[in-house]
Amino acid sequence: MIFLFRFDKTTNGLDFILNEGIAQDMYPDIHEKIIPLVESTARALDHYKIHSIHDTVMQFIIDDNNDMEVKLSPGLGQYIDPITKQVIFTNAKSIADLCVEVMNRRTLEIRAKTQK
Repeated sequence: MIFLFRFDKTTNGLDFILNEGIAQDMYPDIHEKIIPLVESTARALDHYKIHSIHDTVMQFIIDDNNDMEVKLSPGLGQYIDPITKQVIFTNAKSIADLCVEVMNRRTLEIRAKTQK
């Protein structure tokens, strides 16, 4: 299982926690694309964090079988209206796609260096 990112509760809002390897390999163009998605998702989740039984309100992982999965804190989904839930999940998928782009781009760079 690969952890891509998560949103954790804080006293002042939510922290966005990005996979350390992805954060180290982040490209400026992708960073610019991720920021508004993270901000939008955090604003939406912030209204519901009081119902989260865990510090992690939402996380995005890639399972061992390469399935991507958004996980909300248990029971949290019942408090989120369907339209907001769709926005949260769509944003999470977009953030995940950008994270995968970072990983793929870095892999291609490493391969190119080793072939020289």
